Amino acid sequence: MADPQLSGVAANSPSLRQLLAKARQSPLFRQILTAVSGTAFAQAINLAMIPIVMRIYGPEAFGVLGTFSSISMVLIPVAALTWPMAIALPRRVSDAKALVRLSLRVALAIAVALGVVLFFWGSALADLTGFAILTPYLMLLPLAMFSGAVLEITQQWLYREQRFRLTAGGATVHALCYNSMRSLAGLVSASAPVLVITTALYHAMYASVLLGAMGLSKGKAANASEAAPQVEETELDDGKSLIKRYSDFPLFRAPQVLINALGYNMPTLVLAASFGAVPAGFFALCAQVLSMPTNLMGKSVGDVYYPRVIKAIHAGERLLPLLAKGVAGLGLIGLVPFGALMLFGPQMFVIAFGAPWEQAGEFARWLALAEFIGFTARPCTIAIPALNLQGRYLAVEIASTALRIAAALAGAAMYQNPVAVVIAYGAANSVISLFVIAMVLQEARRLDRSRCRDGQ
Repeated sequence: MADPQLSGVAANSPSLRQLLAKARQSPLFRQILTAVSGTAFAQAINLAMIPIVMRIYGPEAFGVLGTFSSISMVLIPVAALTWPMAIALPRRVSDAKALVRLSLRVALAIAVALGVVLFFWGSALADLTGFAILTPYLMLLPLAMFSGAVLEITQQWLYREQRFRLTAGGATVHALCYNSMRSLAGLVSASAPVLVITTALYHAMYASVLLGAMGLSKGKAANASEAAPQVEETELDDGKSLIKRYSDFPLFRAPQVLINALGYNMPTLVLAASFGAVPAGFFALCAQVLSMPTNLMGKSVGDVYYPRVIKAIHAGERLLPLLAKGVAGLGLIGLVPFGALMLFGPQMFVIAFGAPWEQAGEFARWLALAEFIGFTARPCTIAIPALNLQGRYLAVEIASTALRIAAALAGAAMYQNPVAVVIAYGAANSVISLFVIAMVLQEARRLDRSRCRDGQ
């Protein structure tokens, strides 16, 4: 006979359908779903086009692209000294607009300075560093750097306004345009110059799509802005005041991002310098495929979590459960794609991209665990600026980058084998991501306990 007490509890317990219905009513859930859906469409387009692009361009051309992209990815995040990341923080719209202007001016000045240096000394620098294959493309780097900064500024403004529907649509349109351009151009000339030039235009195209969409919806956005409550607190829109208030971004965040980008792109550079363009091409494809789950879910969730964490801090909410749920949720989502790569990486790459790319699948097998851990860490890394951990994170990144570089160089020097470089690099990344998760969750717990003691 059933226990009536247990029966009553069961009757009063919400069903799975009720829980899902309640979740769908959550603004945060809807924002994540909107961001993820747009990114999912874009990544589905990218995923569908990669096998075609791989069969048009060979590993050597992709190796030249990988080397160019690695240097670009080191430069782009610091093009505006990471001030765009501060756009979501001010309460007043005027302060956020001032940060937009500041970011654009800084990015333009840095891009022009880089162009001057490359114009006069670019060839000598390429020969000195062992990247002579990039000499014809050096003047594309300032363009990629500035357009990458414009894209980051545009995205951060849209995140601040919580216009996730616009960013989702922009991601899909851009994916269609970019992949069509790259594929059609490759049919005309399947060469490294075509691949590098089309890739250099990637950020410019993306920013143009988002800015065009913003222009079309300007009237609606203006009405929403007028309806929003105007906060009249102590923020000042004076440029010097903003620079001083958000000085931790160029002082701490920019060096951290630069060091982080250098560490992540080091394997491609080491492989290109030590073993030639072909292994670098294998790694470039491997990195692109492994980044897809992160781009699909991790970035979208992170973009939603950033303003959500800021809101939680302002409202005095508990941060540890918010971040822990994000880490656990992404862990469950990432098990299938990353687990499949660990088990069947080479076979999957041969089926998807053709026999010449089997070695890239072997690289992916060894990197999948590290990428999985980094994928789950996204809610924690996105919360670092909001938790004022940028100074501490800079120290972590310095040590982490030293570990990544040492691992990649040791793999190349000691074993003289591209796979050894990948294995050593993956092991270093796994340790680093686990440490960052532990550090951020510990800080969130400390802040929650401090608020409890203070009665908030």
